[in-house]
Amino acid sequence: MGTLLVGLRRFLANEAIDDELWDDLDAVLGEFTPPASHEIAAITARFRRATTTLVEIVPSLVRPYPLWPLQRLIFLSAEHPSPEYARGHLNRLAMGILDLLELMGDDAV
Repeated sequence: MGTLLVGLRRFLANEAIDDELWDDLDAVLGEFTPPASHEIAAITARFRRATTTLVEIVPSLVRPYPLWPLQRLIFLSAEHPSPEYARGHLNRLAMGILDLLELMGDDAV
C-alpha cells in the first residue's frame, strides 16, 4: 500500500509540474527577455492552477511540513495586483513556486 501511495503522489506531482510550468518559470525568471505584457495574465493563471495542485501534494512529499513556503505561495496566488504591479507579482509568484519545487527535490523533476 505504501508503494502505491508513493506512486500516486509522484503521479500527482508530475501532473502539476509539466514542461509548460518549467517553460513559464524560465520565461519569468530566466536570463532572456521577460514575458510581454499580454502574456503576463496567461502565465499568472497557469501559475495559480499549478499552485492549487502543489498545495495539495507538497505536504505529503516534503518533511518537515513546509508551512512558510506554502503560506507564502497561497497568499501570492490570491493577490490580484493592478496592471502596473503585475510583472513584479508574477516574479514573486514564480519564486514561490520555485521554492516549493526545490523543497520537493527529485519529486519535482
